[in-house]
Amino acid sequence: MTFSPPRVKTLGMSQQFSKMKVGILGGGQLARMLIQQGQRLGLRMHVLCPGEEDPAALVTRHWHQGSPTKESDLRRFFAQVDVVTFESEFLDALQLQQVAEGTGTPLFPRPELMGKLQDRLIQKQLLEKYKITTSPFMEVSNRNQLDEALQKFPKGLVLKKRRFGYDGYGTFIVRNRQNASKVEGLLSEVKDGFIAESFVTFRRELALMAVRSINGEVSFLPLVESQQKDNRCFWVKGPLRHRSLGAITKKIKTLLGEIDYVGAIGFEFFDTAQGLVVNEVAPRVHNSGHYSLDALNSDQFTLHIKALLGMKLGTVELRKPGFAMLNLLGEMGGPPTWNLPPNLNLHWYGKSDNRPGRKMGHLTALGSGPQTALARLLKAKKEFHL
Repeated sequence: MTFSPPRVKTLGMSQQFSKMKVGILGGGQLARMLIQQGQRLGLRMHVLCPGEEDPAALVTRHWHQGSPTKESDLRRFFAQVDVVTFESEFLDALQLQQVAEGTGTPLFPRPELMGKLQDRLIQKQLLEKYKITTSPFMEVSNRNQLDEALQKFPKGLVLKKRRFGYDGYGTFIVRNRQNASKVEGLLSEVKDGFIAESFVTFRRELALMAVRSINGEVSFLPLVESQQKDNRCFWVKGPLRHRSLGAITKKIKTLLGEIDYVGAIGFEFFDTAQGLVVNEVAPRVHNSGHYSLDALNSDQFTLHIKALLGMKLGTVELRKPGFAMLNLLGEMGGPPTWNLPPNLNLHWYGKSDNRPGRKMGHLTALGSGPQTALARLLKAKKEFHL
């Protein structure tokens, strides 16, 4: 597996940062927070998305109406900004690479890497290459391979779409051959196929954000624990210590340098008796890093933007010994209401429609320790009616 160097021009770092035009593909909450933090750096933040009421379009006057999947819209947008990034890796990587090369406007993380990391099979192979522990896996694209996977993983397996699966979408639990018949039809319907992973016994799920600059500087945010609710992140708390952390961050740093990765990247782990096992990798800012907006001296969104522009990342420091973040998910639908308790931070995403399971915002709290901060958020959640 090889990674080609970028063929687009690099940024002219002699240009004043205050005049830099940074483009974001996508109009959701991740783009919204990137824009808000980029504005704090004095940058001109542009966004390409369909609607002027999209969360990101609401916070910048530089809204460009269009689709991140339409080539003509992309070319027009790329031509008007100095550098581009994205909020979701589930875009056409080849199309983006051609647009970046054609306009001379760089895109980070590089589209070649986006295309590889959005494929769970290649992602797993990459982790293996750099000796970063991940769960046993194999490719599955037909019933014979599924039967082979059941023999290889007799305790059951997790079947995941290779591409475009997230928050539990495209993920199926297969415990035996009888259970496998329920998903057999999907094997021919999903053109990119699946991977099968062995069940992993773990005591908790952890996550870590890393950021690598175009200049090669690397920063790590604190290790955190996360809890899922209906396949979506419900809360995060930290910082945590782990005996495997030093070794795995060293390997991650080597990986990012070897593939010339630029920007933020999230690693999700299972905490097992054998140490940290990588579950998935997200090549972008990530829900598990939202706490950083209030808990650290520099957040994941600011660091991501600094990385694209070659600005010094600096040392990441805690504001308090403990922190927590809680996602506010739609439950009943209808207009949301709340009574915000003091000493908490509310980040509302400005979405016009509230529906069950939708991420509407998040809360953060600081405290004397992770559990103290989380307890405050769980209590405050009762004051929100979504």
